[in-house]
Amino acid sequence: MLSQRWVTRLIVLALCIFSFLLSSQRLGKCPTAPPAPTRPSAVRPGDTPCASFPDASNILVVVKTGATESYARIPTQLVTVLRCLPDFLIFSDLEQSIAGYHVNDSLDTVLGVVKDGNSDFDLYRQQQACPIDQENCQIMEASGDRQKRQGWELDKYKNIHIAEKTYRMRPGYDWYLFIDADTYVLWRNLVQWLLKLENPWHKKYYIGSAALIDGFPFAHGGSGYILSQATMWDLVANHTGVANKYDMTAKGSCCGDYVLGLALNQTVNVGVSYAWPTINGEKPHTIPYGPREWCHAPEFEKRFYSPAVAAGQPRRPPMRFRDIYREFVEPQLGARRDDWDNLSDDAVYLDHSADHAQWQKDRAKKPAQQFRASAAEMDAHKSLEHCRRLCDSVSTCFQYSFHDGICAYGKSFTLGKPARKADQEGKRWVSGWNVKRIRAWVKKQDSCKEPVWPNV
Repeated sequence: MLSQRWVTRLIVLALCIFSFLLSSQRLGKCPTAPPAPTRPSAVRPGDTPCASFPDASNILVVVKTGATESYARIPTQLVTVLRCLPDFLIFSDLEQSIAGYHVNDSLDTVLGVVKDGNSDFDLYRQQQACPIDQENCQIMEASGDRQKRQGWELDKYKNIHIAEKTYRMRPGYDWYLFIDADTYVLWRNLVQWLLKLENPWHKKYYIGSAALIDGFPFAHGGSGYILSQATMWDLVANHTGVANKYDMTAKGSCCGDYVLGLALNQTVNVGVSYAWPTINGEKPHTIPYGPREWCHAPEFEKRFYSPAVAAGQPRRPPMRFRDIYREFVEPQLGARRDDWDNLSDDAVYLDHSADHAQWQKDRAKKPAQQFRASAAEMDAHKSLEHCRRLCDSVSTCFQYSFHDGICAYGKSFTLGKPARKADQEGKRWVSGWNVKRIRAWVKKQDSCKEPVWPNV
């Protein structure tokens, strides 16, 4: 039997070995991936926000950010969207540690021939060379606007490398949800919807809110997108080095979500399944509310309402657009707002002989050329009051806006956003809502029973 002295020595030796291995991993000397995050720092003892959290154990969330914004956005994600998850990954353009969570460098595997001499990577190189916090380094290097541009230039290389790295690090999930650092996820809705889809290990899914570039549809990254196990396996496991094959494509492209869409289309023959409005890039105040959206269940949305709103999001399973309207929009809706754009655009009227930009003329109606144009249509561009009368005369009009001789109305209702104040009264943005008509329509709607999900 070993003496107490030898037992003590063996324990000390074991602890030393363990400490060495742990230090090696932290210093990047160990080739294995960082361990899955744990929850102690996110959920305090006695805190029960995760008690009713749905089972999301088959979904891996992958967050994309950048070093210039990570400290401003990731902490909010950690206490809201990511709080109750057993595992997730965070990728940026710099390896970091934020609140004890590992942030992976998404660009360290981009081909050297693409990086070298490429001004797109100037910010990346500056970040790597900075020995202190990035904020202080960037203050000396570039203005805020320039930082944003440099961040966008880097961003287009990320998506496909993030997808490849994610599957190498976490290959066993049914679903992979890719979001930005300012995307909000409605977990109960998401889990319910994915349970309704066919076996993700056999069917290739690429689901998102579709965007177009040169006629090519792809999932808008800012709104979030979902890849199934079958898609990830085919893209990564079945096509070694796929990310590097698109590095040069990324250099000549605008956007990383577009590059990933190309790779999925060209490599594994899968196109994006359109899932709007469940997946959308709107905020509560820019969502168009109407018959098309009312009973749909949103899954996640672009741009946090605010950290305070995100943290206090009501737990009403499942949430519909109806609920978002009642919570965030209805209390703010009035008959008129000055210096405000409510995003009306279903019909636009202007004087085509006036000095308007061509793109405005292209989207506007030409009532003078219509056989049965009403007097209200003919006069809509003359003033705010004429524009309001037009909306009142159209039974499907819920709202209108008037600006610089342009009248527009909407067949759905949106709160909208502030417009830049104009020096001249005639150029001022003014928005109006037919509140009586909106309230009557809302009252007539049957209560939503089963949520409406996209057919993908």
